[in-house]
Amino acid sequence: MSKALISIEDAKNWTKNYQDNMKSGDAKAFLISCETIVDILKEMKVLQEAKGVITLQNVESSSIRAYLAVNPKQTEANGQTLIMVGTMKDSNGVDRDMVEGEKNAPFSKSDLNGSGAFDFSKPCPNNCDPDSPLNGG
Repeated sequence: MSKALISIEDAKNWTKNYQDNMKSGDAKAFLISCETIVDILKEMKVLQEAKGVITLQNVESSSIRAYLAVNPKQTEANGQTLIMVGTMKDSNGVDRDMVEGEKNAPFSKSDLNGSGAFDFSKPCPNNCDPDSPLNGG
């Protein structure tokens, strides 16, 4: 079981606290494509495919960081979105963003898929589960 797993009661309380304090039109949640998560994991070399065989490596020491952002071209959810990046630990154990322009990066630019930054989430409202107890229901 994941170390990050929380109880449904905590999840309901935390999301209610956020939703009770959000501005009109703010995002309640983000729908995240598994396809893009797989792309990030491939970029990080956590997930590798060779001859039809998929292997996972360094899962326990790998992370994905999500940045809250505003996309001015997006009309839903006040433009709120998530920018997600893979990370790689440096020699001091710091999770460093695997993005173009990272100073003293513990990876090479050829490891990146483009800039290394992914915006692929779809905001709720408009991409919500109306029956979820976490969606204010």
